[in-house]
Amino acid sequence: MSSRTKLRALFLGGVLLVSSTAGSASAPAVTLEGIELRVFDRAKGALVAVDEASDPYGMNVDAVLLVKVKGTYEGDKPLRLKLTASAPKEESEAGSRRAWKTAQTRELHVLAEGGVTVVPFLLTYQCASTVKVVATLTGPGVQGTRTLDTAFPCAE
Repeated sequence: MSSRTKLRALFLGGVLLVSSTAGSASAPAVTLEGIELRVFDRAKGALVAVDEASDPYGMNVDAVLLVKVKGTYEGDKPLRLKLTASAPKEESEAGSRRAWKTAQTRELHVLAEGGVTVVPFLLTYQCASTVKVVATLTGPGVQGTRTLDTAFPCAE
């Protein structure tokens, strides 16, 4: 093998090594860590746990779903965080409740440098014993889903 051929092989090997390293370094390491339900109590003017709301009947509160995104991201295109919440139709001593579903999407251009970004979603609080919440994160090199099975309780 001539020295020119050896140089070419060495050069191509170096290019492949650099391109594979650059490709993996540029791939964002972003994940969905979880979803937390809180309520905004309008009487207190504060974010509280569901059982700390001043009205046990679900009145005068809004549901706040906090989605935790872990990692850093500064891409040309924003990440899309979609939250869907739904509840089936229910019958109880208090009467019947209709089924409901709602969806919201947020664009995330940059995530916090500290590694955890908490993204709030504000929903109308509708009493339901079964609520399914799904958060989906998509973007360049990123795809993840988290689910929370919870309730929006009210005193009967």
